Amino acid sequence: MQVVVEHFRENVQPLIEGKAKAMVITGSRKSAVRYKLAFDKFLKDKGYTDIKTLVAFSGSVSDGGVEYVEPKMNKLKNEAELPEKFNTNEFQV
Repeated sequence: MQVVVEHFRENVQPLIEGKAKAMVITGSRKSAVRYKLAFDKFLKDKGYTDIKTLVAFSGSVSDGGVEYVEPKMNKLKNEAELPEKFNTNEFQV
């Protein structure tokens, strides 16, 4: 996680007048959930407030007895809000 985040902060984020974004493609919906959780934990642990993440996947994902759904992970009311939120400067990854 550190390599991805630090590379983004140092090399990508400054591009396009500071509005550059990154996307991580995973091999499964479960991997997407795990990446989102890991990114958010890393950012919180480092105290980084200049990067926020969104996750996109369909349906629900069960991992370790926990059910994950996209709107709840992204703190959105519903899935329809995701494209609108992604198009803001609030979220970068």
